[in-house]
Amino acid sequence: MPKSIPGYVIRVFLSTSILFIIILASTAHAASANIFSDIYSGWERVSELPGEVNALQESYKQTMEQLNQTSAQLGQAQANVEAFKAQNEQLLAQNQKLTEMVSKLQHEQDARTATAQRIQTMVITIVSLIVGYFLLIRVMRWGMRRRSGRV
Repeated sequence: MPKSIPGYVIRVFLSTSILFIIILASTAHAASANIFSDIYSGWERVSELPGEVNALQESYKQTMEQLNQTSAQLGQAQANVEAFKAQNEQLLAQNQKLTEMVSKLQHEQDARTATAQRIQTMVITIVSLIVGYFLLIRVMRWGMRRRSGRV
């Protein structure tokens, strides 16, 4: 014998079924479709596409122009860098030559100074020897006169 289903289970099943049917009926009413509005909105989207495509093409052209300008500026900057490198190398070579020339002039100046110092020393020595010779002769004459008794 089959067991009998209690009454409260049948009531729960029926109340759940009724709630389910009410929910389906309320959502079905809200989701009604209008074919004319769908066609119109589709036509609006299709008619807006050429404008969007034109805007995208214009944006693409502007981007390409900016890219070309940036590439030109980059090329010019690289050319400037190369020119600066070449100029820097020339200036370094010129600086090296000037350093060598300054060193050479400094050595020549040192040699002139040393030569002038030697000449000055020789002149002072010669003048001192001549003055000393005359003084020695005078002292010797004076001493000889004194010995001879003439003074």
